[in-house]
Amino acid sequence: MRAAEEKLFSTGVDSFKLMQQAGNAVAEFVHANWPEGRIQVLCGPGGNGGDGFVAAAALAKLWRDVDVYCLVPAEKLEGDSAKAAAEWGDEIKPLEAALDAPHDIVLDALFGGGLSRPLEGAAEKLAARGGRVISIDVPSGIHGELAKPLGACFRAEGTITFAALRPAHVLMPSAAYCGGVFVADIGVPVQTSLLENSPLLWGRRLPQPGQGSHKHARGHLAVVSGNIISTGAARLAGRAGLRAGAGLVTMLSPPDAIAVNASHLTAVMLKEVADAEQLRAAIESASVVILGPAAGINTSTRENVECLLSSNCRAVLDADALTVFSDDPGAFFKQLRPDDLITPHIGEFNRLFGDLLETEPNKVEATRKAAQLAGCVVLLKGPDTVIARPDGPAIVNTHATRWLATAGSGDVLAGIAGGLIAQGVDTFTAAAMASWLHGEAGRRIGAGLIAEDLEAELPDILSSLHGEHL
Repeated sequence: MRAAEEKLFSTGVDSFKLMQQAGNAVAEFVHANWPEGRIQVLCGPGGNGGDGFVAAAALAKLWRDVDVYCLVPAEKLEGDSAKAAAEWGDEIKPLEAALDAPHDIVLDALFGGGLSRPLEGAAEKLAARGGRVISIDVPSGIHGELAKPLGACFRAEGTITFAALRPAHVLMPSAAYCGGVFVADIGVPVQTSLLENSPLLWGRRLPQPGQGSHKHARGHLAVVSGNIISTGAARLAGRAGLRAGAGLVTMLSPPDAIAVNASHLTAVMLKEVADAEQLRAAIESASVVILGPAAGINTSTRENVECLLSSNCRAVLDADALTVFSDDPGAFFKQLRPDDLITPHIGEFNRLFGDLLETEPNKVEATRKAAQLAGCVVLLKGPDTVIARPDGPAIVNTHATRWLATAGSGDVLAGIAGGLIAQGVDTFTAAAMASWLHGEAGRRIGAGLIAEDLEAELPDILSSLHGEHL
């Protein structure tokens, strides 16, 4: 965003006119969504405060009851912020006076996402006060790139930002402080390789069979099962892959688990696989293989992964297939290919990639770095799932629900991704599709969700996306 603004200003665009556009957008946002109540506008000394002064003036013209408070005396303001304060043209009170002043709504225009130190003094006290808050850019007290509070911070009902979302709007924990986020177009063109997940990105590429299609044309997905007491995870993945549209799904089962799997499977086919050599033969007809859910943390799982990665099949690797390489991640990374997908949760990610989540600025950059190291697509699960390609592009999926935090949920996600990849969707796009579909299924179910519920929601969701009304 900084680069986009600098490029725009280099063409001769007046920065104060841009501030006026931003402030007027803020006023429209506030008045449309909070049409009643006395407004405290809290302004900082920089551009965020300038937006606040312009918004205050515009709100006053809409006959709103507005009081303006500033962190510094008005005579100390400089540049565009000073011009904006003059445009307000009424009393500017010291920030401390806001602490006990009557109000219904707070417009937080203290600091934007570029804040690099904790709030202090009156600003800190105002953040701790609570109440109904609308923030400009990001809630004050949050670092826009690190996507986390630096100490006390405002918790907003709504946040308005400009041109594009910031990492703080989509990544936890900062996203929890932003409330509903609105992006206003103020004429700043932004180029970015980071996107928020939505069917708008990939809806037209969602696979569906043609009129003359047959099952073999829709891809063959194979799923490797765990032993006799650990078969459920693979079945969750297999059924989800079938629901996602794979024409054929085969469960590759150890000999001791054949009877258990056979008693639970109907449309999913079953094949006995005792070791890596048999696995190699069994996956010759498959296009994608899911390996890891309840596979076991043992030598056999590691050998199966290495066999799969030396085959022509694309791999979706999760859970135990990742953990078996935690003592030698470098050897794992050397075998992975650009079209493979790994789907770690935070613990598995840390076991493979060490302290990336601490050393990189935020979860997006950590996942990008991980994808570069691993040489494949990485899907880092969570309420703010991040999907990254080795060459840099990344997608954040916020379309989820807390009810997905339950055993087996990740196995279903792997299955959906595998089913989409089997139909020819590129791995990065399939991972984005799967994350959104998984989240949508969870949202529709809500409280009481268990993993077995998720795949049953997919037909209705997919029919809606395809525009079919049954």
